[in-house]
Amino acid sequence: MSMYHPRLQSFGALLVVDADCRRIQATSTNLTRLIDFERPENGQLMLACVLGKRLSQRVRRELQGQQRLPGPLVFMRSKHSHVCFQIHAYRAGEQVIVEIEPLNPRSKRRLLGTVNERLMHLVEATHQQELLDCLVNAIQQLTGHDRVTVCHFDSDWHGLMVAEALGKRLPSLLGQRFPASDFPVALRKSYQHYPVRLIEDVNAPPETLIPAVPGSSLNGSFLRAPAPERQRYLNRLGVRGSFSLAIQGDTGLWGLVFCHSPAPHSVEPPVRDAVRTLVQMATQRMLLLRARQEARYLQRVQDSLVLSARARSEPKSPQQLLHEQAAIWMKLFRAHGVVLWVNGGAYQAGVTPSPEAMSQFVLRLERAHVHSGPWCTREIAKETLTASLAMPEQCGALAVPLPLSSTQRAWLIFFRPEQVETLYWAMQPTISPKPDVILAPSVAWSEEVVGKSEAWLRVERLAAVDLGEDLTLAISAYEISSLNMHLEHERKALAEANQRLEQLAHFDPLTKVWNRYRIEEAINAELVAAKRYAAAFALLLFDVDNFKQINDAHGHSVGDDVLVALARLVETSLRGCDHLGRWGGEEFIVLATHSEVDAAIGLAERLRSLVAELRIEGLDQTITVSIGVAVWQPGDSCKTLISRADNAMYRAKHGGRNRVEVALEPATAL
Repeated sequence: MSMYHPRLQSFGALLVVDADCRRIQATSTNLTRLIDFERPENGQLMLACVLGKRLSQRVRRELQGQQRLPGPLVFMRSKHSHVCFQIHAYRAGEQVIVEIEPLNPRSKRRLLGTVNERLMHLVEATHQQELLDCLVNAIQQLTGHDRVTVCHFDSDWHGLMVAEALGKRLPSLLGQRFPASDFPVALRKSYQHYPVRLIEDVNAPPETLIPAVPGSSLNGSFLRAPAPERQRYLNRLGVRGSFSLAIQGDTGLWGLVFCHSPAPHSVEPPVRDAVRTLVQMATQRMLLLRARQEARYLQRVQDSLVLSARARSEPKSPQQLLHEQAAIWMKLFRAHGVVLWVNGGAYQAGVTPSPEAMSQFVLRLERAHVHSGPWCTREIAKETLTASLAMPEQCGALAVPLPLSSTQRAWLIFFRPEQVETLYWAMQPTISPKPDVILAPSVAWSEEVVGKSEAWLRVERLAAVDLGEDLTLAISAYEISSLNMHLEHERKALAEANQRLEQLAHFDPLTKVWNRYRIEEAINAELVAAKRYAAAFALLLFDVDNFKQINDAHGHSVGDDVLVALARLVETSLRGCDHLGRWGGEEFIVLATHSEVDAAIGLAERLRSLVAELRIEGLDQTITVSIGVAVWQPGDSCKTLISRADNAMYRAKHGGRNRVEVALEPATAL
């Protein structure tokens, strides 16, 4: 059997122990330099010889049935009473790996005070760039690295340096891009499992295990030395000391924090833990800021919607609607043209394709895009559906179907121009013959990207769907008005059209439950009754966890099936006096009348459990929901009640999903 010779860094020592956590099978070559201990005369080295009998028993006890110790342990050698050591222990196959690091004296109170102060700054940040700038400055203060940068990955896994704290010994990387070949799949996956990586000196001679142990894999060891290709890469960057941490977003790896020094640089375990806490707090704050920003944008789009009581009593034609709202819509969606295609005709504003090209475009959309979600591209000239169409002034398109009936759809389509962008690359990407191999970077370069528009953001696609639903109602209202004026004698047709308008005005076309407008009316009515009779009621606001991943992995048709099945399950599980409405996207609201807080929580937990048992054809994962519960309190309005439920739902999201959280009372929330 071939022997495995792992390469280890020398700032800590490593022990390979048997499964019973008693006999030491191998040690790193620096163990005796790091820790003074007496070797037994019989040559049989036991864990108690190194750690002491009491500590070795504790390690053995806490590892029973566990994969790793719940936290680090600290011990002190009697001959070196001024030096403390910290150990981590975990199981690797049939062996136990024990990592030992020295702990140098440091004022924990001062470190705690610094961390608390920086956490307050993170909490006070009001936008993402301020948050990231605060984060890199805090990390640089704690670790002393010369350069601390935040690298954010785009959809192609290219890295952009978006924030930086810089000393005087390394050049700035802010605003530069690194190619995806610098972050191969194997490296990104390792950060998913091991989010913290420290290289004290990339050029230091590595330690090894003695004796070599067959089958010992130390891929998960914090002490593992950098691979030769990683050494070459950091040397080309002029870096000897490196400390990196993963930033996990809500859909995977969002980016990395890189701490670089041109000289060897150590980071003590308490400092590493403090930095990881800062990164985790900053990540949660960043997700919250993004959610708030998206909520504000959606509200701006909703404020531009055309449906109102007046719009229903005095409906306007599609041409009038577009003429009045086009400028606002184009600004909101960063578009230079908009087309409303209704009944085979195009109403256009701004820079749009020719009528012939539009007709062909809509015809292809009708054939290829059969589900209810939006369709978009940022490369019209390369997209299969549009490549052969004559659209010389258009580069991006976002199309939303408007279901006027079961057999007829209108379309709302936004167009964007080409966005020529100059990208500054720190390292020129190189094609590697071997996958997942980090290549040595070459000289910096710049690239001009042409033929693409700005990307359509997820929140923009959601907002376009909301706008499309409102336009569907407005267009239907206008059609019915026209029928009332010109087809009075065809009463049957008029009655069917009015019934269709009533259905559209009060029910969600996909799930067939109440829509946003109808559930809002019911909430307002319940508020009146509550204020008059003090009759308590509750709102349950919930949405489907990881719904975007379902759409991305299985398509919007499966996503639609999830929403329809979920709505049917919840609606059939409610009392006759309770109501269900679709609030928007994957969000739903349950209006629970005559419900105190205990009853509302019980209902929420029952619905959460029922949903977890839901099975969808073509989807092998479990469907879960995060539920925010808000019980009416005196002084509540519809807006404050929904806001409290929304905040509670986001706490359920950030608390791990598939949870129920109860909203704070209004006075506390403020």
